[in-house]
Amino acid sequence: MRCDAARNAGDTRWEMTVRKLDRRLGDNAPTDPATEPDEVLPSAVATTDLRRSRLAAFGAGAHPRAARSAFDVARPVHVAHDVEPDRRTVRLVDSAATWDGYPRAVTLPPSRDPAAGDARPGEAVRGDVLRGDALFGDLWPAGVRTWTYDVATRGLHRSEALDELYVPVGIDPGASRPSVEEEQVAQLCHGRSHSDHHGDRRHDHHSELRVPGGQLSCRTEVEHDEDGTAVRVVGVVRDLTSQQVAEGRARHSDQRFVDLMAMVPAGVALLDPTGRVVDANPALCVLLDMPLDRLRGTPAIALEPEPEPAASADELPGWLRPVPPGAEYGYTVEAAPLRRGDGTTVWCELVVAATPADDGAWFWVLVCTDVSERRRAAELLHRAGTVDELTRLPNRAASLELVDGLLAGPGRDRVAVVCGDLDDFARINSSLGHEVGDDLLVGLAGRLQRELPAGCTATRLSGDEFVVICADHAEVGGPDQLARTVAELLRTTITVLGRPVLLTASVGLATPVPTGEVRAADLLRFAEVAMHDVKRRQSRGGIGMATDGVVNSATRALELEAELRAAIAGDGLVLEYQPVVGPDGTVLSAEALVRWPHPERGLIAPGDFLPVAQRCGLLRDLDVWVLRTAVREASTWPGPSQPSIAVNLAGLLPGDADFLTTVTEIVEDSGLSWDRLVLELVETSLVALPPQALAAMADLVDRGVRFAVDDFGTGYSSLARLKELPAQTVKVDRAFVTGIADDPADFAVARAVVDMARAMGRTTVAEGVETAEQFHVLRGIGVDAYQGWLFARPQPAAALHDMLATGRLSTPGGDGVGL
Repeated sequence: MRCDAARNAGDTRWEMTVRKLDRRLGDNAPTDPATEPDEVLPSAVATTDLRRSRLAAFGAGAHPRAARSAFDVARPVHVAHDVEPDRRTVRLVDSAATWDGYPRAVTLPPSRDPAAGDARPGEAVRGDVLRGDALFGDLWPAGVRTWTYDVATRGLHRSEALDELYVPVGIDPGASRPSVEEEQVAQLCHGRSHSDHHGDRRHDHHSELRVPGGQLSCRTEVEHDEDGTAVRVVGVVRDLTSQQVAEGRARHSDQRFVDLMAMVPAGVALLDPTGRVVDANPALCVLLDMPLDRLRGTPAIALEPEPEPAASADELPGWLRPVPPGAEYGYTVEAAPLRRGDGTTVWCELVVAATPADDGAWFWVLVCTDVSERRRAAELLHRAGTVDELTRLPNRAASLELVDGLLAGPGRDRVAVVCGDLDDFARINSSLGHEVGDDLLVGLAGRLQRELPAGCTATRLSGDEFVVICADHAEVGGPDQLARTVAELLRTTITVLGRPVLLTASVGLATPVPTGEVRAADLLRFAEVAMHDVKRRQSRGGIGMATDGVVNSATRALELEAELRAAIAGDGLVLEYQPVVGPDGTVLSAEALVRWPHPERGLIAPGDFLPVAQRCGLLRDLDVWVLRTAVREASTWPGPSQPSIAVNLAGLLPGDADFLTTVTEIVEDSGLSWDRLVLELVETSLVALPPQALAAMADLVDRGVRFAVDDFGTGYSSLARLKELPAQTVKVDRAFVTGIADDPADFAVARAVVDMARAMGRTTVAEGVETAEQFHVLRGIGVDAYQGWLFARPQPAAALHDMLATGRLSTPGGDGVGL
């Protein structure tokens, strides 16, 4: 009873003391007694502001009954240096503490033993132990540990692994003064005092304490029972060293990224899912001529050069595709126009990707590279690849592109293509020079551009070949009228050596077939085939239509070209030989004539495959094959005098750089004597020979080779130029021989040729002699040798071998003259 009375009296005395303290500090107590005992306040409240902070920190104002516990906890004590070996139980003693204006080190009061009553000042008593490990166990993650202070038992307990945090950062739990726990409690009291002044009743406090080896994050909390009494102080200590290292690395990485973006020459932007610019690097600001603050928030649709008037800000431009959920996202736009700040347009290559954001959302990453110069260069290259350099007309590539576009349209049946090629244009270049020829082509190109009907486009394919493409031939009078118009526009008169010369063009017309698929390349080829067919028929200024027969013939010619090429390479050709005899029938020489025994088509005449060889550039290969085969076989011919071998050259010419080398190699490999070789050249190939060609011919003549002018009188030269031709033999063309017996004109021409040749020391050979009358007339005017069916048809190599072994051929009579 006395103890209870004493306890009640003590409680009353503590409550009165707290009320006096509250009035001294200016707090409003729940009740204010009218009378108060005349007692002197304890010396512990000498610094009232400090005591008020401590009381507030531990809940003295939360409930009247909590005043005593709060008052006890807030007493200034410190932790003794003697710590139990387990480092978890701490002996506590009373002592004064220096606060330096705020609780720099808050220590705990001495514990009370229930059996011993109140402890006297200065007496160290073992406090009860509260096991934090039992409370928290392994629930705390690595790098996080706890300590607790039980108010009732005055027991301070550190978790077993708390030293694992302290020791690496340079804290000695037993020697550090003040301890980490003291610092936490001190900051807790200071923080609660500040929050009480502002009406904030938080019951925890967080701080970060810098320590020599790192940084600790400390959080303390005061736990209360139901009536508001402070029961326990709980502290959580977390090592932030590794976290700070990671954060530092992240900051450095972020800074490196920012620095890198600032140095990247291409423009880089981040766009949110709505298409608005979130951030951009300096290069993009320069590229778009907009400062960053203006660029941020700009919708991507506003970067279009001419956005649709009704387009909303949330609408995405065509170069920004939606991001499919869960799919890999990334693509490149080779060239897209972007609007700059001054309203101009810049063409950029765009590389777009999606990247996740920190909150789980995503951004567009946009990389912009200025390709304006590259695009302009590509346009120039495209123009260079589609424009003829000389005439500035569209070239073949542009022609194909234009025709393809017309054939893809609804009016494909009305499309027409006309191909025109100038007749004998090579004569202009050889007579007047290429500069005059180029001027002529430029003039014709301008004439076509000026005078063609509307809807027609003039192009130049190559050389002197022009093409006119008509989108609708019905508007120009039909395809036939279109062809006549083009032929007339390509007809012109020029002056050559002071005389006017009419220049014409052969024209071919092609239109799409009513059924079937026709490409531009096919239509252009059909027109060229029709044009070449007109030239083949030697119809100057003629107009041809690309009929099925003409096209099929051209197709067969194309197939024939491939087969002829294979025949030359594989020795699929044969030679026949036609003798050249003197007036008495002596075989003076034999002309090699090429034949093609096709394995499927039978024997193909030279008139069918020689034009193919000429068009496809196989004449030289054919000449080389004929020359090599002829001299090899002629080297085995029998006979006491062994006749010469004559080879007509049309592709292997003296003007070629390797002419002398090629002929020399072939003859020396065969073993044929040089004086048994006769090389026949048409008159046109011997006109205006360059010095190196004349030198090569002179070298061969010195070795014994003879040159003959074939088909003399049918070319472009006058008889007066005969003396300029470097040849030893003149062959009178069959065109004059055929009518020599009954046509005075043919007789006059043939006689003039023979007389001039004799006067210049040249021999003559008459071609195409088929009757005795022709032979007698030719012999009468002084022809030296004869070739024709009157004496012998072309013979295979074996038949000629037998013929030469029997001696001379039968003739109407006369003496032979050697060539």
